[in-house]
Amino acid sequence: MKRIAFWLLVMLFVKVLGSIVFEYRNYFPANFESNFLVGREAFFSGSYRVAFYTHILCGPISLLVAAFLIFSGSRKALSHWHRRLGKLLASLVLLVLLPSGLVMATRALTGPVAGAAFFVQTFATALCVGFASWYASRRRFNQHRAWATRTFILLCSPLLLRLITGATVAFELESSWTYRFAAWGSWLIPLAVYECRNSILRRSIARSIKGTLS
Repeated sequence: MKRIAFWLLVMLFVKVLGSIVFEYRNYFPANFESNFLVGREAFFSGSYRVAFYTHILCGPISLLVAAFLIFSGSRKALSHWHRRLGKLLASLVLLVLLPSGLVMATRALTGPVAGAAFFVQTFATALCVGFASWYASRRRFNQHRAWATRTFILLCSPLLLRLITGATVAFELESSWTYRFAAWGSWLIPLAVYECRNSILRRSIARSIKGTLS
């Protein structure tokens, strides 16, 4: 069942990422009647334009590299590529993806509440990448794996954002407030689930050790 669930998640990952990339046909050239670009024509120039194209080109690459790193982390045969691509991902995220995301957050759909979600998420991602890199450099792999997983969860947030906003449209619940909820929930909810899982595992291990010692 775990294997089935894993492959279902992989299929969902690929499908949602593919649907996001498929929308790029409306961005080259910019179609201001498409979903994401509606109402953005007035400021779609200068730094925002550069940030937009930088972000949408770097995003899928970063996500695919991150997925490979999650897959290859426990495979010694891929350790060489894991180290090289880990450094590449850290550079892409910190130097390209996050700065361009900050620029785009200033013009977030529905205003400053959603924009604040993307700002906080950006800094949280930078923090996770920093800790993952630091622990890897010191060969503290358990801590590295935890922070790398948090990084992957945050990088996947656009996919969950897409799912949530798509669901609100399908159920006729679309509004400015549902988008604001999606902007925060798309990364806070999966992070909270991950941290709760870690907490349960730690308590289970502690009980096992205590039982063994007693």
